[in-house]
Amino acid sequence: MRTTLLIIHILAAGTWIGANVTQLALERRMSADGGPTAATWQRSRAFLGKSVYPAAAVTLLITGIWLVIDSAVYDWENAFVAIGFLMVAIGAGLGIAVMGPLSERAVAIHDTGQDMNELPKVTSRLQMWGGFDTLLLVITVAAMTGKWGV
Repeated sequence: MRTTLLIIHILAAGTWIGANVTQLALERRMSADGGPTAATWQRSRAFLGKSVYPAAAVTLLITGIWLVIDSAVYDWENAFVAIGFLMVAIGAGLGIAVMGPLSERAVAIHDTGQDMNELPKVTSRLQMWGGFDTLLLVITVAAMTGKWGV
């Protein structure tokens, strides 16, 4: 059972990291023409924030809790466990308070055609916060694989 939980846990983490890297890699290219492609890109980004990221975070949280409860070796006091839970909380907070509203703003700008001069600022902030989230994820993966605090 532990192996199955760990596989699911790692796949959820990979989903989160993969979605981040995809967005960081494609943002400039997809937004370059400012036309229908850019509008679809921003809608897709908002979709990820409403469906893919929450599913990955909930899966990480459930499997993480289950893995600790089932473990004879690891417990709640291990640093890597605390870092993992903290990352889910930070990721959820960033998604709800920053990334979601910025993504919705980018979609609204495309939908209305108004404030197009604000769009580069919005997408730049999305890139910056996405990069920060990715950096935290890399640290979290290092903590998990290194079993920090054990």
